[in-house]
Amino acid sequence: MAKNKKNICLVTTVYSFFLYLMVNGYNEDDIYIFTAWFPKEISKNVKHIQMPAVIFRGKKFAELNSLSGIYKNIVGFLGYFYGYLKLRILLFIKTFNCDVEVYGHAQTPFSYMFFENENSNIIEDGMENYTAKICETHKINPLIDFILHICGIYFLNQCECYGSHKNIKNVYLTNEHDNPLIKDKVQIINIKERWNNLSKSEQEKLLEIFNVNIEGIDFNEKTALLLTQPLSESTSINITEEEELNIYKEIMAKFSDYQIILKPHPRDTKDFEKLFPDVKIIDGSFPVEIMTMINIYPTVVCSVVTTALYNFEKSKIYVYDGKLNDERISNAREELIKIIKEKNLDLIN
Repeated sequence: MAKNKKNICLVTTVYSFFLYLMVNGYNEDDIYIFTAWFPKEISKNVKHIQMPAVIFRGKKFAELNSLSGIYKNIVGFLGYFYGYLKLRILLFIKTFNCDVEVYGHAQTPFSYMFFENENSNIIEDGMENYTAKICETHKINPLIDFILHICGIYFLNQCECYGSHKNIKNVYLTNEHDNPLIKDKVQIINIKERWNNLSKSEQEKLLEIFNVNIEGIDFNEKTALLLTQPLSESTSINITEEEELNIYKEIMAKFSDYQIILKPHPRDTKDFEKLFPDVKIIDGSFPVEIMTMINIYPTVVCSVVTTALYNFEKSKIYVYDGKLNDERISNAREELIKIIKEKNLDLIN
């Protein structure tokens, strides 16, 4: 008897969740797993498994030269194994005697299934991740490897998690990527084409899931849409909150004669209504790409480095051209500008 097919979607961002839905559509029988960083205003609209936060991520352990550091590591390990065992048990029950395909992010604390399941697929979380080197699959002592894998522990270089692992069959991106380790796996997602292929009821369901609400804003005026990113919130980016806010102030000053609208990133935690009381703030929880799906195009779209910019082909595009103190973001900005130029979009200085 044929087995039932079951999809697992493990993502940390609403953008990748949106891309997953563009690839596979919304199905209540799919298993949706959201990590602690996923916005709750979106996750509450979908039946899902909520993973707990963990104190450490990757190699970022607390220092062991104090009792508090030892305590934090112990609590961190316990939190991880609680989440791991919870996920193991739930997935065993939900996928028993099923053919399983895994989609999403393989660099999360609970993504062991990507390296165990032979039908695994990466969903893009912004092209910025692919400005880094993607590595060959890491190998260690087979016996140690086996013991660690039983515990769901994979000592992988993070760049392997972007598609080079042998069990990862497809890498769904919104643009081509020429890294020889993944280029044959890359599947290009044309968001607009996939959106237009959805029925009206399917589109409305997705707008409901993502709480899309842009009422009260007239985009027929001369408008500049500023897209933020959680730069200062990120532990891997060397930008302070003050530096980030100064960047936004510079962008706003450049377009001072426009109606400025600020769209916070779904993971941005800053209170922009308090920080910029004279700027119109729209809901930050939904992926901004949806605006182009419903044919909303501001006069200018501005940001530091987000790849969402190149979806606004009917708008002028401004990429922040000031100094950045973070090499990773600077490299990502160069890659973004390259893509924008290749797409022949209206890039302004």
